[in-house]
Amino acid sequence: MIPKAYRKIILYSLALIGIVIMVTMPDVVMGLLFELVHFFFEFLFISFEWVESTLDSVVEHLLHTELHQTQTIVFYLIVVIAVFPLYYLWNMLRRLFFRLKETLHATQAAWTLYKTRATLYWLDLSLIDKIKLIVITAGAIYLVSFLFM
Repeated sequence: MIPKAYRKIILYSLALIGIVIMVTMPDVVMGLLFELVHFFFEFLFISFEWVESTLDSVVEHLLHTELHQTQTIVFYLIVVIAVFPLYYLWNMLRRLFFRLKETLHATQAAWTLYKTRATLYWLDLSLIDKIKLIVITAGAIYLVSFLFM
């Protein structure tokens, strides 16, 4: 098993590689993303048509119905079949919402603590140290701006 520290390093390395790829080749990444989304929806559409056609055939052969009756029965069958995953999704989204709400409260508390510490640090600095901090920060932002021009 990989130790937790190494897993963190691997995760951050993959995130950094992903960011570099997004910055250097955004057109390729967006094109790939659009193609994957298009493929996914095309697959869903074809799967739905296959299920509908299969249900049409089964209902027509089992119940010996006309076209309109078959379509009506298949429609209501599909609605009944779709209710169960939608109900499961609804419950899952509710749980996710409450978990995110709790996480937001914890994050807000951590952010308030961070702001308090930063404010106290700033108030403890002398005037010379405040000027140094501002100049160093402005210089670093100026130098980093050359990377993105």
